Amino acid sequence: MGSDVTLRLIMKDWRLHSPVIALCVMGGVIALAILRIGGQTAFVLGAGFFFISMIFCATALPMSNIANERKKQTLAFMMSLPVSSARYGAAKLVSTVGMFLIPWVTLVAAALWMILGRHALPNGTIPSTLILANLPFIGFCLITGAALVGESEAWGTAVTAIVNSTYWFGWYLLATYCPTLTHNWTSPVAVWNPAALKILGAQFASIVVILGATMFLQSRKRDFI
Repeated sequence: MGSDVTLRLIMKDWRLHSPVIALCVMGGVIALAILRIGGQTAFVLGAGFFFISMIFCATALPMSNIANERKKQTLAFMMSLPVSSARYGAAKLVSTVGMFLIPWVTLVAAALWMILGRHALPNGTIPSTLILANLPFIGFCLITGAALVGESEAWGTAVTAIVNSTYWFGWYLLATYCPTLTHNWTSPVAVWNPAALKILGAQFASIVVILGATMFLQSRKRDFI
């Protein structure tokens, strides 16, 4: 019974947020189409709106799916269901991560197709594209963890503000302290140098640690968020 309720909670979240997922994918695809035009202006606009689509998705999904559940006063109904707080937290985490992965994977795959299949950019931009795409993923994990464990919309809002205001700093650090990434942009092949591999490894490790810590802290609770 508990597993069935958990699955129903996940499917309910997906149905409610399918328009947001579709909007994020559509925005990213339009951005890539702009980039396909060619030229410096099209590159700046296309790349900018592409990452804005990812950042919007990374912000909207956890705040809507987790933080707003308390705001809309639906917790009283959730507490009446035959599901523990641990299962409820797991359902929220799985549904939120799953919903984010759909547009994130779709947009990353579309970007790689534009580079490899349509040659909109040199293959040397592939490592940088993956590294930059992981920044919204990490931001999403932080916002999700704060919204789920923080037990209030204020925590999610505060972390959202911090994360969204520091993306530029992450891009600045990459451009300043990892110049080999930008130097290889014009390369006809993707250059997987030690710096790129270390950054990607650190990013994926951060994602696993943040999500793991979120699930652990949530499982320690004895009541709902």
